[in-house]
Amino acid sequence: MIGTLGTLALFAADKPPPVDVSAHLDPATAALWGMLALALGFFALRPELWRRLWLTQVDPRPAGLFRIVFGVVVLWTMVDLIPMARFLFTDEGLWLPDMARRNYGGEFRTLWDAGHGFEHWYDWLLALYYRFSLFHIRADPPFVYAVYGAMLVSVTMMILGIKTRISTIVSWFLVNSIYGYSPIFFSGGDTVMRVFLFLGILTRWGEAYSLDTWWRRKRALLAGARELPPLRLIPAWPLRIMMLQLAIIYCATGALKSGHTWMDGTALFFALNLDHFYRHPAQIQLVTFLQMIWALPLATWITRIWEMSFPLALLGAGLRAFERERSAGTWPLAPQWRRLASYLCLATLCVLVGYVAALTALYFYDPNIGPWRISREQAAALFGAVSVALPAVMLGIYLVLRRWRPRWHAFALEWLLGKRLWLGVGVLMHLGIDLLMNVGTFVQVMLAVYIPWLSGAELERVWRTLMSRPQSLSERPAHAKRWQMVLLAPIDRLRHRAPRAAYRVYHNPGEHSVRRAALLRMWDLGERLAFTADPAVAPLRLCVEIPGQARRCDAEAGRALVPVLPGFWWMYPWCLVPGLSRACGWLVLRTFR
Repeated sequence: MIGTLGTLALFAADKPPPVDVSAHLDPATAALWGMLALALGFFALRPELWRRLWLTQVDPRPAGLFRIVFGVVVLWTMVDLIPMARFLFTDEGLWLPDMARRNYGGEFRTLWDAGHGFEHWYDWLLALYYRFSLFHIRADPPFVYAVYGAMLVSVTMMILGIKTRISTIVSWFLVNSIYGYSPIFFSGGDTVMRVFLFLGILTRWGEAYSLDTWWRRKRALLAGARELPPLRLIPAWPLRIMMLQLAIIYCATGALKSGHTWMDGTALFFALNLDHFYRHPAQIQLVTFLQMIWALPLATWITRIWEMSFPLALLGAGLRAFERERSAGTWPLAPQWRRLASYLCLATLCVLVGYVAALTALYFYDPNIGPWRISREQAAALFGAVSVALPAVMLGIYLVLRRWRPRWHAFALEWLLGKRLWLGVGVLMHLGIDLLMNVGTFVQVMLAVYIPWLSGAELERVWRTLMSRPQSLSERPAHAKRWQMVLLAPIDRLRHRAPRAAYRVYHNPGEHSVRRAALLRMWDLGERLAFTADPAVAPLRLCVEIPGQARRCDAEAGRALVPVLPGFWWMYPWCLVPGLSRACGWLVLRTFR
């Protein structure tokens, strides 16, 4: 995305003339309809795969964590706009309501009139469908700030998981009212944020890490449940759409990076030197040096290739699920005739993709800036042949590796097509953007939407890793050379971990005390707590023993639990303030009453 911004800024005045594609418009349209029909035919022949892809239920924890992280980014973005709110959103700033409604209100300007309101009772429903903002009706500062405050409250409730479904819908509506007033300050990150906030409405992301779920499980446990109430599974299809949406964003962005600067490797150099983007004035010398040593050109080409190829991450996710369930014997089977017919649909689909790719190259390939000095007709033949042959070659290689090279097959699945590579490169790229470019909360938004790609088991490993300690040199496998030990020390600290000593919680053996102590288990994400029944502890009282320290009770026990319960990590800075430590401890214990 950053390269697109830089390219647009540099070449906005040098736009090429539009390309006339009318000669092949009808065949291309027919090919696209044919591709859609073949995709539908494939799933009609294999309905079990459709159900497996969209209609399954999954662990709610990744969605719950995504709600929190993404909600914090939305709140951060909205708070960051407060100093400019009067200028951007009120009638004392950039636009009067009727001007903003006329320029940016879409069809809403024909549905509502300042003097008469809506013509029909149902027009307000149509207004929700069209581009609509409350500020197009009224934009005096008291009203704007009241709506803004309500939005901040609803987003905070969404983060905490209070009436999660309702607060998510209200947050989406109010955030869109703010953004819909005028697009003058928009960026790519704002659009991504609005899209994923809408997808959050469709996701039951309040089933984990939310106060709603905590209160539900707490009521069940205190009412006499014999076991800890489990988390309820959620539909997978909204999370699948989020994954598909991210792949489309990256692939489309990479495909749009088609100018001279992306071919010769200077796009990032220019983008990092733009006055309204660079973060540090003194970085110009650093950027020039990185360009001279070919670091930036390589990053430019890698960025474009990575973005255009990002759908391979979806392919890898599907193949890993197939291999995992095939080994377990749970992959849905189908009769041979349906499998063969579905394969024929896919093969025909690849042929049509090759035809569309050939037409695209015929019209849009430029021999002057392309990587090969060939004519448009030759480029069309080449791109069409590659588009057809590449899937067949990849399938053949995959089958060969699975049958005769199992280790290479595992490496391809876990690394070449794995989340470590594709999401890892994205994390590094976005951290680099945040370090060198001033692009608002774009980086934070893009990193937040990686969370739906995680599984519940992977998230559980993350919590355990965060709660573990690096093994000492005597505990780790020894390296043959000393230089290997020194060079690989940071990696070894991440790879070789050991559980930390558990905090021991003492409680009365009475039933009510046991149930109160059991509430702690629902917050113990890293399994750092061990429980012991002690008759010497008074009923409904908790004491905590930190390894190597004396037993603590009451508020001091609550304060001791803050570092090992992720739900209370936000309290840690306040615990360091003199006079607030006991208050924080009391609040922790109050939660489990």
